[in-house]
Amino acid sequence: MNTADTFVQPIVLLVDKADPAAHTDAIRAAATASVAAYAGALADGDDLTAWENWLSGPFTKSVRRADPKTFAKLIATEDGELLHAVIGKAKAFALTPAAYEDLPKAISRLQVSGTELPDRDSDFKKSTARPAPTLVMNGGLGMSTGKAAAQAAHALFAWFLTLDAEQRYQWLTTGCMFALHMASSEEFSAAAAGVPDELLIEDAGRTEIEPGTATAFVEPSMA
Repeated sequence: MNTADTFVQPIVLLVDKADPAAHTDAIRAAATASVAAYAGALADGDDLTAWENWLSGPFTKSVRRADPKTFAKLIATEDGELLHAVIGKAKAFALTPAAYEDLPKAISRLQVSGTELPDRDSDFKKSTARPAPTLVMNGGLGMSTGKAAAQAAHALFAWFLTLDAEQRYQWLTTGCMFALHMASSEEFSAAAAGVPDELLIEDAGRTEIEPGTATAFVEPSMA
């Protein structure tokens, strides 16, 4: 029997070794894709049973990498391209949560490990035209791109769930904008001290970092 703890939302991240995206752009793309998949299900009136099951637990995410050919194949559908987030050179899409054993074979075959992109300047053209929340990452942990992307997605999702219907609509229809700040461990700890429990993400410690380590949160700053 599947329980909330067995459900995972797969997020597929483009990893182009010949022309790689920036580390921070990939983090932004993965986080945006995670929330956009849920927002799309809400807007389309889809059956939300799987989402509700997933959200009743730790809402685990699994970031998997795909090369350009595989990524293009996965997003291609009879009706056009599957909804995906594009941030600079980074591209990502997310699916409805499912039990691990029920993930599509094409997704389950993708690798989780080795998702590391260069830590260089972003290719994303930032806009300061409208207020946006800030996603703060604990940059001192040295997380891989895949790990950081999963933590960022968790933080952005937790923030999105606190919004009312009007705030969600505003954020979605103005481009899902948010700032990303990679803080030092000292800066992160100081800033996280006053963050509500539901917004401060602490990792389960299954990979890369110790259990209970705080990794990310979103500072609400919408007008």
